[in-house]
Amino acid sequence: MLNLRRPFRKLLNLKIFNLGIRAKLMFIILGITMLLTLALMLYVHTILRAALAEQLDHKTISIARNVAARSMEPILTNNIFALHQVAYNTLENNDDVYYVFFEDGAGHILVHTFKDYFPPDLLGIKRSLTGKEYDMKKFMTEEGVLRDIAIPVDYENEPQKIARIGLIDYSLQSALVTATRQLLLIALAVFLITSAIVYILTTIIAIKPINYLLYSVQAVAKGDLSQQVKVSSHDEISKLAAAFNVMTQRLAETRKVRDQLMKKLIYSQEEERRRISRELHDETGQSLMTMMIALRFLEESKDLSELKHRTEEFRSILKQSIEQVRLMAWNLTPTLLADLGLKNALESFIKKINKNRDWEISLQVKGLDNKRLAPEIEISAYRIVQEAMTNIAKHAQASKVSICLSCSEQTLEITIKDNGKGFNTDKLKTEQGFAAGLGLISMQERVALLKGTFDIKSKPARGTTIFVVLPLEIAEEKILSADG
Repeated sequence: MLNLRRPFRKLLNLKIFNLGIRAKLMFIILGITMLLTLALMLYVHTILRAALAEQLDHKTISIARNVAARSMEPILTNNIFALHQVAYNTLENNDDVYYVFFEDGAGHILVHTFKDYFPPDLLGIKRSLTGKEYDMKKFMTEEGVLRDIAIPVDYENEPQKIARIGLIDYSLQSALVTATRQLLLIALAVFLITSAIVYILTTIIAIKPINYLLYSVQAVAKGDLSQQVKVSSHDEISKLAAAFNVMTQRLAETRKVRDQLMKKLIYSQEEERRRISRELHDETGQSLMTMMIALRFLEESKDLSELKHRTEEFRSILKQSIEQVRLMAWNLTPTLLADLGLKNALESFIKKINKNRDWEISLQVKGLDNKRLAPEIEISAYRIVQEAMTNIAKHAQASKVSICLSCSEQTLEITIKDNGKGFNTDKLKTEQGFAAGLGLISMQERVALLKGTFDIKSKPARGTTIFVVLPLEIAEEKILSADG
């Protein structure tokens, strides 16, 4: 098969494809203009040549008739001198006439205008004048097209005596050369005028708007999202500029939201560190201090029974400290979540809370039996429940807490409700969401990162309800084995 890829590759590698838009447009438009101009010139040249050739044919016939009329009397009277004058006068007065000669019916030349010798080939040309006024034939010579016409001097009385006139299209060639020069000058003028018009129009219509757009794109690439391109019409470039303006506006809004999220994320991290620090200081530090006091009492024990009693107290304090450290480790990294899934991790978490606090907590989980979600969904849902329980423990003064998780194919819905003292949510809401406080910002940011929805309803003395919806578009379901 013929390999057509190489010619196309060579065509694509031409330097013209590396030129600018203006150069490409000018090349295309001027190329088409030149082709159309050349085609028009060729058409005009062909029409003009045909018209001039027809005109020269009529001129040849007219000259032949004139020569025949003028030579009738000299031939009938056998006046050779007068016949010479007719021939040479015709040759001198007509630039296209190449020769004139007369012949009788026997094939003899009476008079001719050739200087050196008479070409014998002219007599070999077969003529058929029967029933015709004249007979004209055309021959191609080195000097041009030769029109040889034979016409009887006296068609009625002596049709065998004829006059032969030969014309070469000198005037036609000269006219064509002159016309071609004029057409070339016109084509050059059209080319120059078209070039100027194309240059100006491409600059106004395309190059300037594209340069403005290019400048704005380069500025955006450097990080300046405040760039806006002026839209002045409804063409494709203006539509592109309008789309660019919309894109920069959305990028600026996205950057603003990202910066806000980063600030809030940093704040959440610092809040988490402060919480861990408080727990270490308030619980673990206090337990260690209690153990130090218990060790001092052990040193001051007077007898074996007192030593045994204080040892039991020290063991109880140590056990409580270990439990607190385990709970803290669990809160930081719930290993059960990665091993057994969200449902089992939440059940274990609620069980540990019930051991340490006098609450009535109910947990309902729907649609998560033997089902795993994406890790980011599970950890976010777990942290939201964990943060909500921390807030309830610190601020709500609630005795009952209800936690409900409902999983469908598209979303995971979380509802956390308590019967605590509640608060006024209007004071905490801002344009970006909830203000920092009560740990709500941490939950809100986790939900926002997963493109979910977060809402909270609360009134003083009427408890608080948190609603969270997380999309599961990125979730991957995993079927747990029977052994867990």
